[in-house]
Amino acid sequence: MAATPVFILAKVLQALGIADVGFALYVGISQPQGMGKEYEFTGIGIAVFLAGYIVEVLWARGHE
Repeated sequence: MAATPVFILAKVLQALGIADVGFALYVGISQPQGMGKEYEFTGIGIAVFLAGYIVEVLWARGHE
């Protein structure tokens, strides 16, 4: 699989999603009332990761 711009975009979205979930963990631990923000950031991170995953799967299906 060659590293095309679409594949790189998908991997960057996945990395950003994982980083956002990590940030959500940090917010939940460091802020006394951070549970709501933690859920918000976790949801955003999961959505971004899934967007990258879906782009990767669709791109891979087009190159079979």
